[in-house]
Amino acid sequence: MATATHISKVSSTGSNLSNYANAKPKPASNIRLEPIKFKRHRHDRQAAEKSATLRSELPILRKQDIAKFRNSYKHNLCLDMLTEGYHLSFCELINLIRQQHERREAAGPESFLWTKPVLPDQPEKLDMMKVYLTRAEAASRIGNYSEEYQARYDLAQVFKDNPDDQWLADHVFSTCLEVAMKDSSDGGKMQSEGHCNVGLCLQKRGNFREAAKHFEAYHKHAQNHKQEWRMSNGTSFFIDSCIKLYHIYTIIGAEQTRSGELEERDASLETLKQALEMAKNSQDKKLEGEASYNLGMAYQRINELDTALSHLFNFYESCQGDSNSEGVGRACDSIAKIYARQGNKEKSVEFLKRFVELTEKTGLEKEYCLACHNLGNVCNSVGNYDEATEYFSKAYNISRALGDPESTNVNRVQYGIAMAHRMMGKFANHIVVGGKTCISRLAEWKSVRTDEFSKPIPDTVPGAAHHVVLPPPPASKEKEGDEEGIEESTEPSLDMKIDEEDEGSAVEGS
Repeated sequence: MATATHISKVSSTGSNLSNYANAKPKPASNIRLEPIKFKRHRHDRQAAEKSATLRSELPILRKQDIAKFRNSYKHNLCLDMLTEGYHLSFCELINLIRQQHERREAAGPESFLWTKPVLPDQPEKLDMMKVYLTRAEAASRIGNYSEEYQARYDLAQVFKDNPDDQWLADHVFSTCLEVAMKDSSDGGKMQSEGHCNVGLCLQKRGNFREAAKHFEAYHKHAQNHKQEWRMSNGTSFFIDSCIKLYHIYTIIGAEQTRSGELEERDASLETLKQALEMAKNSQDKKLEGEASYNLGMAYQRINELDTALSHLFNFYESCQGDSNSEGVGRACDSIAKIYARQGNKEKSVEFLKRFVELTEKTGLEKEYCLACHNLGNVCNSVGNYDEATEYFSKAYNISRALGDPESTNVNRVQYGIAMAHRMMGKFANHIVVGGKTCISRLAEWKSVRTDEFSKPIPDTVPGAAHHVVLPPPPASKEKEGDEEGIEESTEPSLDMKIDEEDEGSAVEGS
């Protein structure tokens, strides 16, 4: 009985379990499960709050914002210019970048240009170009050419002082002139200024003839407004144009002279005459004197000596008025050379002595050496051997002190020649007189080159002490010309040096 009861309980329990397993779960009641809260430390809470704050402050990035980080600075700047509608400024900037790239490629990797930074790698320069170019384009759209010119002029001023950016300044100045040509409401003032700036750029690049054309246009515009148009320093446009034309004409004239062709030499005279005229119009006596000197030296080269003297005397007087010792010395030296070529030895010596005195007072050792050498040459040619020896000795010692081997060698030879000429008469006198004393002195000189010929000769023969062999009389003008040509050929190095100094002074004066 008990067993049966136990079995029935087990069976009933099993049925209950099976019913529970097969039963569907009942839906949950309105019981809200709270999340498990973990206890955080104080530092963790502060970090989480800070990151949440920063995340909330971050802007929402657009596609364009993301592109700014992915693209180059140049790319983004060009996109901004196009977005703002400045397509002409964009095209100009891209063309400048392309020009720079082509110049570098043409020069090659071994060139100096290859080491210079390019425009895409210079953000500050790109920003500056964008500001001024867009400002100029905006002014151009409304027809305000003066504002457009000013914007481009300001941009060129940024570039002109840097040699690496000179090509950019040249481009911008040329566009300034193009803009100025569109507007003539100011009487041509912008055009004259534009021609001046383009001429200066061409002059820096060595294109002197093209620069002269722009300076001539500058002068033509300024000629009708001599007193009205003035620069920031107070100088009138007309005076400034005359000065610039004087400089460029002087450079062109020097180039034409060096060419050696007959047509170019004739053209150089006309060019230097124009330079003198511009110097006179500039009302600058110093420039006028330099122009006269250049023109006088040009006439000297073609053997028009009288005309050369007149221009050189103008230079001499202008230098005296300005107390220009260096200029007075140059004038004296040049005038003395012309007098020597004309056969007027006295005048040549007079001006060379002035040259020596000036250079000695002013302490110009190189010029003093040259003055002594030239004066020694003239004294030697007229038979004044004592003074020739003295001046050649000074020139020799100064050239040694200066450490100039070329001048030292030339003056050493001339010093020896002058000493030989000085001794020649007395040596011949001893041969003519004869006698024991004269023969012993001649033999002594042959052995050890001891010069005792200046000592008096004993009166062994009546009138022997008064017997003097004079140097030969001066030759005629034709023979003098031949002798001067021979002298010049014996010392070409120094003559070339003198001519180079004359030409150099002409260019420096310009």
